[in-house]
Amino acid sequence: MKWIIIMLLLSVFAYAECIEPTDGMIISKSVTFCSSTYDIPNGITLTESDIILDCGTAVLRGNIGQSEIALRLENVDNVTVRNCNILTFNQGLLLKNVTNSLIEDNAILKNRIGIRLLDSYENTIRDNNDKSHQLAVSAINSKYNIVMIGNKNIERDFCETNACNEYRDMNVCESGDFYCSKKCSFETDADCTPPEIIEPETPKQTVDEFIEEAKKEIEENSISEPEEIVAEKTKLPLETKAIIYAILYIVTFIVFRIKKR
Repeated sequence: MKWIIIMLLLSVFAYAECIEPTDGMIISKSVTFCSSTYDIPNGITLTESDIILDCGTAVLRGNIGQSEIALRLENVDNVTVRNCNILTFNQGLLLKNVTNSLIEDNAILKNRIGIRLLDSYENTIRDNNDKSHQLAVSAINSKYNIVMIGNKNIERDFCETNACNEYRDMNVCESGDFYCSKKCSFETDADCTPPEIIEPETPKQTVDEFIEEAKKEIEENSISEPEEIVAEKTKLPLETKAIIYAILYIVTFIVFRIKKR
């Protein structure tokens, strides 16, 4: 009886930790769904990196021929999606600009396309049960992903730049694909941005310092002429002096004659 009570308490506690997904829900932190069936015709969107969505075996159901995407992951890194049962959508999962994420232990059933990747790199898709009508995986401009779906054929072109149904080494530092992996640098991949060169900041000059500097510059450019040079400039030529003395003599003589009369 004691063990039954403990198990019941643990079950209640576990149930309290899960949440009920809602149609159009946006997830920005790690969550666990309660194990039930949920109609979400408009799907669910994950918007933050470094989070985990654990569906806890919940069934996420769309409207046949009407619902577009069940789970949308966009512009995120290092996200995990596991234990989801997804059915009757046009696309089960859409990964758009997603990197280094894990999609595992999901049942993707009765969808037109199971998983679609767009501009997504270095993701791992493994241990999923796919029963999609058209394609298990469809990808556009996506490379270096590992996709382990043994029961379905995968597009051949996709497998040329991704690992399909087996692990293999891939050179992610490839120039010209407009992608820079965390494993690469500017030296190994031309698609990576070179480190920013920060030039030392020039100390700002205060107003007082500027005025003082201007004064010194004026003083240095304003050199006084020696007294000898000034005196030389004020001396009159000999001819000029003779003319001045002659005029003074004539004026004095005329004045003297006038007074004598």
